[in-house]
Amino acid sequence: MTTSLETIRRLHAWKDGRPLPRGSVVNVHVTDDEDLLIMAFLRMGGESRPWGVAVGTLADGPRKFTVPEGRNRTLVGDMMVEVAEILLSHFNHPTCSEVGPTEYRDTFRQVWLPGPTHVEMLQCLAAAYARSRWQRDDIDSLHALGNLCNALFIEQQRPGQQTVISATEALRTCYVFPTATIRQGHLGHLLGWLSPLRSRTARLDAAHSAELQSVATVLNPDKERDDLQPLVEQWGIAQRKNDASQMSRLSRKIARELEVELTKRWEATAAAARHIADDPREYNEGLKTLVDDSNKQMFRTWGESALREEAGEPPYWPNVFSDTSARTAGRAYQKRIAFDEKARHLLVHDDTELQREELAAGHGVICTVTAVDAKNKRWLVTWSYPELPTLKEADALVIAGARKFGLSVVDVDLDAKTLVLTPKWRTEGMLGTRPLFTPFDTRWRGREIVLIDDDAHGLAERKAMTTSKIFGDDDITLLLGYSNSRHAAYDDDGRISLGVTAEGDDA
Repeated sequence: MTTSLETIRRLHAWKDGRPLPRGSVVNVHVTDDEDLLIMAFLRMGGESRPWGVAVGTLADGPRKFTVPEGRNRTLVGDMMVEVAEILLSHFNHPTCSEVGPTEYRDTFRQVWLPGPTHVEMLQCLAAAYARSRWQRDDIDSLHALGNLCNALFIEQQRPGQQTVISATEALRTCYVFPTATIRQGHLGHLLGWLSPLRSRTARLDAAHSAELQSVATVLNPDKERDDLQPLVEQWGIAQRKNDASQMSRLSRKIARELEVELTKRWEATAAAARHIADDPREYNEGLKTLVDDSNKQMFRTWGESALREEAGEPPYWPNVFSDTSARTAGRAYQKRIAFDEKARHLLVHDDTELQREELAAGHGVICTVTAVDAKNKRWLVTWSYPELPTLKEADALVIAGARKFGLSVVDVDLDAKTLVLTPKWRTEGMLGTRPLFTPFDTRWRGREIVLIDDDAHGLAERKAMTTSKIFGDDDITLLLGYSNSRHAAYDDDGRISLGVTAEGDDA
């Protein structure tokens, strides 16, 4: 989005005293209640492993798991084995489902989290358990949990994905909030603005009151210091005295405090999902393809390897900490660009607000067809907006809302604001209620149309394939001269160790 457009939108929202719909359609997919799993985490101030987890589908509600001491690795591990069963079952891990993960399925499984700090916990869990050498009977469950969390974290970074949803990001995608950007990172603040209060002042007060309470993975410092730290210290004393009765009593007290906070975060995320699901606008047609792509990507990143592992074959798990070489990093970068371009192209045709953003950035024009030359198979068009587009000769354009109706730029005259175009379609079509004629039908003359850049994600995908081939093990950008078979890994105590594994074992 452009800064100027966003400023104007926020001013309109402030004038109305409430959040306004962003665009003419909803650009975030919300799956069915039984397929929408919500996870919320709590952790002790400086720890990376969870202190408590609330997890459950929108249909069934949350199950809450806590430990009295978040620094006790054994207790946390026991808790995460229970959480693993729920998360692995949700994604049809072969040990939990007869069907197993599949590239194509009728239902679409999502994970919703309150915000970015909760998304980061997926990587923390991957780092803790995916490569763990911990000697315990249920370590396979923790390994599976770590690998799934790593796949989910990787997928969440992919543009256009619909599998792992941050509630704050989803709300900002669907609505324009009349508040500062930095405050829009707080889920409670956004929900305060969306509350069914009648006046702008009441909504503003609700938003400011809500943001005083943490919805991140850490508690308000005063609550942790005053309410929970004394209980944790007493539990530690009871443990050293081996006083089981006192430990049990204190564990229940700690659990009650943590469960209140976990419930608040889980329910706030559920409220965000329901608000988008209940929006009267239609879903963007492009979301259908993005959902299919999300299914395929999760299967390729995680499902295939999970099936191979269950069958006793060597799996290929993505590395938890980094890319394994300059080749894979370069390929991933180009793939990210390709996914971003594809997602933008799929969504822009069904949303006039996204089209407005493309035009404001110069990636298209509002124009009038001034001449139709059937003999030379050319159009002459004159544009009125934007003042200076980014178009050049040989660029590919499409009619906004009709992605199959493409044109090629033959000539650009910036002074006269004219374009010479070659239409590429042959048959008639419809754009809403407006007919789209064959290319050289004289009825095009005098018609105003919106043209935007055509999809170019195929070129970025080809760059990704080329990038993966041009580097070798002697590439100078490989630090320290290590080949692909060497990688940095962490042992269970958090120390870095350099290991040598078979090719692909750490990828």
